[in-house]
Amino acid sequence: MKNQESRNVYQMVTDRVIEQMQQGIIPWHQPWTGAGLLEGGAINYVSRKPYSLLNQFLLGKDGEWLTFKQIQERGGKIKKGVKAHFVVFYQMNVKQETVKVKNEQGEIEERTKEKCIPVLRYYNVFHIDECEGIESKVQQVEQQPENQLHPIERAEQVINSYVERENLKFNNQSISGDAYYSPMRDEVVVPKLSQYQIVEEYYSTTFHELTHSTMKEGRCNRRQDGSIAAFGGEDYSREELVAELGSAMLCKQVGIDCEKAFKNSVAYIQSWMKALKNDNKAIVWAAARAEKAAKYIMGEQ
Repeated sequence: MKNQESRNVYQMVTDRVIEQMQQGIIPWHQPWTGAGLLEGGAINYVSRKPYSLLNQFLLGKDGEWLTFKQIQERGGKIKKGVKAHFVVFYQMNVKQETVKVKNEQGEIEERTKEKCIPVLRYYNVFHIDECEGIESKVQQVEQQPENQLHPIERAEQVINSYVERENLKFNNQSISGDAYYSPMRDEVVVPKLSQYQIVEEYYSTTFHELTHSTMKEGRCNRRQDGSIAAFGGEDYSREELVAELGSAMLCKQVGIDCEKAFKNSVAYIQSWMKALKNDNKAIVWAAARAEKAAKYIMGEQ
């Protein structure tokens, strides 16, 4: 009977998401406040200059970035399992070419002319969070008093049980501007509870990233050939659907039913459905995998 009730909850969440999506576009908002950094965006650790808009997009994360040489020169090292990111720039190559022109007498003669040809180059960089032994030079903006939110006991039990059972690294004690799961380090990072205005949105965010962590082989194994899907690609978009549906299902299972948090989840799902050209089969596909992930996190057989 209990298993039947659980299945009904998962289906209820999926049906409710679809129902909300059919009512129109809902704007998504980031549920946590920023990390309070005086210098915004992605910047070079040494020059303190911001990267170009293109490189900001390629890096996808604010904060300080260093080259391998810069890390070595400062006595630091890169954390185990971290892969490099890259930024691009144009290098102007000067080429000598011979052209035929008319001189003042109207005669054709050959002259040497320099031609600048832009060539796109790249170099690798690492975020300061991916390094050891490098101290941040970013100044912290004076922080507002932290929100006094109270943890939800049932949700905490699910999180702690899963993290301990899977030996998963879980960082929720530091001020952060990002929430993510790192497959390389098998680590979930979320902004700390006090960065949220609504306690339910903290758990919605945390459950989203924990659902991502079930992609790992040995858990629910959603990674194909050990690869990580490219941002914005179909595999990436489907994984985001799984994670947000999984989050909504876990929230329901632990008794979290904040309408504002739920609508934000629907808005997030809508955005990724659009990336999949509103493929109606995608949400059914994702819901099945989200249910499997949620059950895994809950420790259900």
